Amino acid sequence: MPTYAYRCPECGHEFDKILRISQYKDPQTCPECGHSPAKKLITPFNFNLPGDDFPGKNNRIKNQMRKKNERLDKKQNERKFYEKPMTLAPNVDGERTNSWSDAAKLAKDKGKDTSGYERLAKKEKKEAR
Repeated sequence: MPTYAYRCPECGHEFDKILRISQYKDPQTCPECGHSPAKKLITPFNFNLPGDDFPGKNNRIKNQMRKKNERLDKKQNERKFYEKPMTLAPNVDGERTNSWSDAAKLAKDKGKDTSGYERLAKKEKKEAR
């Protein structure tokens, strides 16, 4: 049976009554002062469905993932501060060379596209000046 909340207009006392659905419209008397009729209050109900497809679990998982990502972001930012940045090393198919211009020549000898190597070789020459 549902629980209904009431407030006495005379003394302001709030009380709950467990009534059948057919009885909720009956006038209720205040247990404190005996005044009748007490006003029925509109109260929110607590309704929770267990399982995987319900908002409660989804919100909990979303909050857990947000906290996890915040921790990971913090660790990554610390690593960026302490570690040296990665740089590209001149190579062709894993074969290391001394400069990007040497890598462009080697790529040309192997029949590969050299446009990327030439761009990096030009950049390397500008930085050497």
